[in-house]
Amino acid sequence: MKHWGRAFPALLSRSSLLLRPEHQTRTFLDSILSSALGACPLRNLTHTKTLPYSASSIFKAVSDVSGYPAFLPFTVSSNVANRDERGYPTRASLKIGYEKFGLEEIWDSKVKCDPESGTVEAQSSEANSQGLFEVLQTKWHIKPAQGANQTSVKLDLNVKFRNPVYDQMFAQVEGKVVNVMISAFEKRVKELEAAKKAT
Repeated sequence: MKHWGRAFPALLSRSSLLLRPEHQTRTFLDSILSSALGACPLRNLTHTKTLPYSASSIFKAVSDVSGYPAFLPFTVSSNVANRDERGYPTRASLKIGYEKFGLEEIWDSKVKCDPESGTVEAQSSEANSQGLFEVLQTKWHIKPAQGANQTSVKLDLNVKFRNPVYDQMFAQVEGKVVNVMISAFEKRVKELEAAKKAT
């Protein structure tokens, strides 16, 4: 956790191109790097953890995209543009980055929340985006486990960078990313449960 906290800001701070919308075009340097280093791979990350909370509580926290900036690392802001008839988000924009350095990117995504199957999916909705990511997809699997208030939480993350320099820096911390994300949601559910008991 501490290693990730140091590594990711360092990763972001090395960019002079980044990440505001007006700079989201592939530069000549990006093209040279891609030619020299080759195309970035699609990285598939996954992590599973059993949490001591109900599946419904965890699903509520994961599907509450508008609440992400309050607890999810490097999430600056969130805007839910559309919701389905049950109130779950179907399209949202997350501004992700590192405010200290003024570095950020808006990730516009399609969202699908299915409480029956316990899944929450988000994937890049702008096929022609010229931002940091060529592909960014998450899928949460939230299922009751054996034991009272035990839930199996699995997060799949697929990411493909446009710039091979970012890809190589991400490779140094990729093993920690999904674990950090699940831990952030675990902490969020704990806070929500404590608040519910206090009322």
